[in-house]
Order: sequence, then structure tokens, then C-alpha cells
Amino acid sequence: MSELLSETERHELFPVTRAGAYLNNAWRGPISSRAAAAAKGYIDGLSASGVNNWDEWEATWYGAKKEFAAFVGAGESEVQFLANASDAFTRIALGIDWKPGDHCVAPRDDYPGVTRALLDLRRRGVEVTLVPPREDGSMPAEDLVAAITDRTKLVAASWVDFRSGYRMDVHALARECGKRNVLCAIDAVQAIGAMPVDMEKVGCQFATFASRKFLNGLDSIGVLYVREFALDRLTPHTLGTYSVESPFDFNWLEQPLAPGAARFQVGATSLPQVYALREAMNLQNDIGREKIGARVTELANELRERAVKAGYEPLAESWPEPRRGQIVSIRRTGKLAAEDLLALLKGQGIAVSVRGSILRVSPHWYNTSRDLERLFAAL
Repeated sequence: MSELLSETERHELFPVTRAGAYLNNAWRGPISSRAAAAAKGYIDGLSASGVNNWDEWEATWYGAKKEFAAFVGAGESEVQFLANASDAFTRIALGIDWKPGDHCVAPRDDYPGVTRALLDLRRRGVEVTLVPPREDGSMPAEDLVAAITDRTKLVAASWVDFRSGYRMDVHALARECGKRNVLCAIDAVQAIGAMPVDMEKVGCQFATFASRKFLNGLDSIGVLYVREFALDRLTPHTLGTYSVESPFDFNWLEQPLAPGAARFQVGATSLPQVYALREAMNLQNDIGREKIGARVTELANELRERAVKAGYEPLAESWPEPRRGQIVSIRRTGKLAAEDLLALLKGQGIAVSVRGSILRVSPHWYNTSRDLERLFAAL
């Protein structure tokens, strides 16, 4: 597959590429120049006109929300902008009607924004099972399903694991949870922007998203997804200005809840992030999300092949092809175990992540084979 951008376009859209090989999108995707300009446009308008731009802000907010819903295959009322993805997941963890003795399941090594929120439920008498990964680093959906008991209310897992890069079969997980009348929540933070996402096809009740990784948006905005038929399974753990039907009717205190997922919003979401998110989605739509997904997969495959050829050990070698995500984790054995590995790579203009016993490399669609060559030459 040919590269999706010329070198000039690459440098213009992602100025970070001028400085070296940026291969750390799983930690923080660099904001595109288009998204940055959109956020700056809001700030400039606020500086020049203040609240006189309210109509534009409101139109952008609702427009971005509608477009995000379409972007992830959801209904407009099923998504809501919140402060960040961890904030969104707490709405799930705290919104379920837990009783002492109830049970939930998650991968042991999942993102702490998921696992810590679930472990905190123990103070409510909830039992938590954290399923360890297999020896090869994989976390098959069937291992989570096997941990379900007759007291299980929720199974939560990341679509793409932030440590290993394992791509969960979320469709199977949601389907098996549904057969057992168990709620299913998917953290899609490391999936959105790197692959096409269709929540209607996934079939889970809840999901969380962020814009600051493979969507190349601005810190920090999260999105909560609550499927329409599951709305009554989740109760807002607290209410605020925006949680109700008519938020600007300040004299009507005890109002009905806002329709759909909007009831989980407490306060205002920062608008620069909304402006940036909208333009980040526009950019991916302009390029084509299927093309982006294919290019990301191609680069990840090339990265794994180069690693094996160089004598390194990518975790994903024993995994089925569909379970290999765009994050490539390489065991830190031999010279990769050097304590100064990250500093040495950074000194050569290469951005990656060192996570304990693994070197994590996460390319994106704007990267090139030359970026990978530069990494392995440095290694």
C-alpha cells in the first residue's frame, strides 16, 4: 500500500514529523495542524468577541456530537462529551446498581482508569476478578467469559490493550456477555482513530473514548457511549448543571434528567477540545478511515517483521492475525534491556515508550517505512 501523504503534506499536517520518527501514538498522538488551527480559532474568537460567539459555540458543540456519533456507529443521543475517558468510565462503574456480593470482571493488566475504578467498588461489597494475561501476553475474550459467575453484573475490557497491543475480540465478548445477561463495557481509547469503529455492530452496552491518541486531537476530552436500550441500566452518580432537561432554566431545580447519555454530563466541556476533535474527525474522514486502518495495520506488520528479522521478540508472534493490534510491544531482552534505552532513542529523534519489560512502538497512518528504518538503525 502506498503512503497516504506526500512528504510535504506529512510535514504540514504533522509538524512533529520534521523532528524525527514519532512512533509513540499510544501514549499521545501529536495534534494535527488542522485540529490545532480549529482550537486556536475558538480561542481567538473568545479573545475578540467573548460570549457574543455563543451561537457558533453551540452549533459546533452539537455538530461535533452528531458527527462523533456517526464516526463510531452510534445514535446521537447515545454519546456525550466528558472531561476524559477515565471520567467517562467512572460514570459506568458508579452508575450500575451494585449490591453486596455482586461481581465484575476485567483483565488484570488493563488500563488503570478501568481497573482502579472497578477495584474501588470493593468498598460497596462488590467482588472483583482481574484475569491475568496468558504467558504470551494475550488476553482472549474467552478467558474473561470463563470468569463470569451467576453474580457477575459487568465485564469491562480494552479493545486494544495499552501494554501489549492485543486486540480483544470485542464482538465475541459482547455477544457472550449478552447471552448471560451481563453488562459489557469496552474502553476504545486505543482503538478509535486507528481502525474503523462501529458500536452498533460491537453490541456492548457501554464504551469510552478519547481524542488525544490515535485521533490526534487535543488534551483532554473523553466520550461516553451508552446504548439506548441500556440507558435504564445506568444511573448518574451525581447531577450538575447540564444533567437535566433544561440546563439554563436556573429557577427550575428539580427537573427531569436530560435525554440519553447527556444526563451523565455534570459541567461544561472545554470547547477548544471540541473544536479540535471535530477537525480531527474531518481529517480522518477526508483521508478515509478504511484507508487509515489498512495503513496502520500495514505499518504494524512491517514493524513486527523487522523486529523478528533483527532478532527481537514481539509479543504478538503467537497471536492470531485478527488479534494483533497497531501497538507493537517488543520484549526488552539483550541490549534492549539497557536502562538508558529510552534516552538513547530520544537523543536520536525517535519517540517510543518503554513500559517495564517491553519496548512499545505505536506507528500511525502518517508514519513511513523510513521511520521504522530509523528506529531499527538506532537499536
